[in-house]
Order: sequence, then C-alpha cells, then structure tokens
Amino acid sequence: MNLIRLSVVGVGVAFLVAGCGGRRSNAKVDFSQMGPSINSKRYANLEKIAAKDLKCDQELTPQYLGENQYQMIGCNVEGVYELKCKVGQCSWIPDVRARAEFDMGCSRFDLKTSKLDPVTTGVAGCGKRAAYRLSTLGRGYSWILNSPVALDEVPAVAPAPAPAPAPADEVPVPTEL
Repeated sequence: MNLIRLSVVGVGVAFLVAGCGGRRSNAKVDFSQMGPSINSKRYANLEKIAAKDLKCDQELTPQYLGENQYQMIGCNVEGVYELKCKVGQCSWIPDVRARAEFDMGCSRFDLKTSKLDPVTTGVAGCGKRAAYRLSTLGRGYSWILNSPVALDEVPAVAPAPAPAPAPADEVPVPTEL
C-alpha cells in the first residue's frame, strides 16, 4: 500500500516539475532557438516584465536577437530586453527606451539606440540625443541618464546660388536720347 501511495505522490510531483498548468505561451516557444541562457522560468519572467512594460495583456511574440537579447512584440508595440547572468544569477535588463521616453519627452517607438560600450547606450530621436549608463541595483539593473539631453544640431542650409542671367536672344540696340 505504501508503494502505491509513494508512486501516486511521485507522479504528482512529476506533473508539477514538468510545468503542468503553466502559462500557455511557453508551450509555443522553441527554447532551442532562443539562445543558450533561456529556460521556461526565465522566459516566464521576461513575459511578465515585457507585458507590464509594454502595457499589453495579450500574448507576446518573442524573437531572439543574439547575444542574450530578446525582442518582445505584442499589441502593436515592441521592447528589447537583455538577459545578464553572473555566477548563475540572471536578471533582465529593461529596454533603455522606456527610461529615455521620460527624459526626452518622445515616444519610445521614435527612439533609436546604439551601443557605445558594454555599459553605455546612446539614444536618439525627436531631434534629441542622450547617453545612458547601465547601473546595478541590488539584484536588478536600471538605466541612468549619463549626459545632458542635447538637441541634435541641424546643419545650416547653404544659401542657394544666384540664378544665372537668362541668355539673350537679341543684342540690345543702343538708343539715342
């Protein structure tokens, strides 16, 4: 009798470990195509962060961008997140555009980013630009404005050359006064 009870408990534990009753989208994600550091627990955490960040309660579509960076798409918006791991502890780095949106007064979807160095990212859009530095806060990460928000310089418009005189078809005839 104890053997039967033990086997029933074992089957129950196996279902829990296998993720029975988890989020429905995890079943649709092929983790073999999602980079070396992702697993179902980390993906569920990413989904939760992205849904809140993007203000989207619909199912999100992931896309692996390489180098532990993931693009999450849903509700006609997208965000880019990076998984950073140190000694087996992993945290998600939020999309820098969420912070830049506030500082620059510009929609995050009009902002473009460029990596300046491993911990600094440049953000430009709406005629402005700024640099952000990645900061460690306890176990998580945050972007901190690392430069003043500057207006992009608009190149001076060169004055148009004076129009060339129109060719004369007739030779002017001098008149006497």
